[in-house]
Amino acid sequence: MSRQRPPWMPSTAPPKPKPPPLTKETVVFWDMRLWHVVGIFSLFVLSIIITLCCVFNCRVPRTRKEIEARYLQRKAAKMYTDKLETVPPLNELTEIPGEEKKKKKKKDSVDTVAIKVEEDEKNEARKKGEK
Repeated sequence: MSRQRPPWMPSTAPPKPKPPPLTKETVVFWDMRLWHVVGIFSLFVLSIIITLCCVFNCRVPRTRKEIEARYLQRKAAKMYTDKLETVPPLNELTEIPGEEKKKKKKKDSVDTVAIKVEEDEKNEARKKGEK
């Protein structure tokens, strides 16, 4: 018969050994140290964050000055393109008066034909007025 020890009596068994302290060189699993696991996990989380920011086009908050400067840049660029459209083509700018064109004449566009018709009508009206 075994006698049970009362709960107030200390145990005669040796105390349980404390686990070794957790350091960065502690092997966690698969022969990887703690710092390996933390590094791999942080790279994984960082790659997920970067991917999500690229996919969902996260906007970075901007200051009012930056917003206004960007608006002025866009406005200036639009004005520049509008002005650029009114500039005639380079070959028309570089023509020398009195020189014959060696190239074949292009077919007249609708606008140039309409202008020529108006000029012809004006010329005819002048001729009738002179007679």
